[in-house]
Amino acid sequence: MEDATKASARSLDWYDSDYFSAQPKTDPDQYSPPVPEPAVGKPQTTDEKALARWFFEQRGNKRIRKRLNITNECQVTSAGPLNMTGNITLVKEDGSVEHTNSLTLCRCGASKNTPFCDDQHLDIEFFDGGAVNQFSSTMPVRRPQNITVTCVKNGPLKYHGYLRVFNKKGQEYISTSGSLCRCGKSSKKPFCDSSNGGCCNG
Repeated sequence: MEDATKASARSLDWYDSDYFSAQPKTDPDQYSPPVPEPAVGKPQTTDEKALARWFFEQRGNKRIRKRLNITNECQVTSAGPLNMTGNITLVKEDGSVEHTNSLTLCRCGASKNTPFCDDQHLDIEFFDGGAVNQFSSTMPVRRPQNITVTCVKNGPLKYHGYLRVFNKKGQEYISTSGSLCRCGKSSKKPFCDSSNGGCCNG
């Protein structure tokens, strides 16, 4: 089964070098407005191990949660969702608990399947460049950590545990607790500022 998984991964990474070398090279306009990104399964920098489905492992007579050898990360996409990977325990508004390694979370406030993204940001033309303008409160670590993300009713996504929040521009914020906006109204996106109406008033 492992060989089949690797073969599948290689097919996704294949590209035609002749095709790309023939394409004209242009410099991106850094002043152009952000284009909404469709929901994707994971941050680009995350290892393929994030997609592992073996979140539980057998130890004796017990099945326990397996901690993957991957750092907890949350990619803030331009005008799109939060793509979180790691060793995640998600506590939903109704109190139900889900253990997962990959989440695509709404941050525009329009999803009909909260807390998950359903691409409504494309329909409402959600506008946000995905900047991460906060100073880290802890040092980066490489060892795997657990993180709990709680969906506060009529409030933000609160997390407890190591998390690296980053974007494609190279900005990052590392902390062990915080609140992420999911109403799209915060003045400190992607973080909650607790000052606006909507979901971020918790």
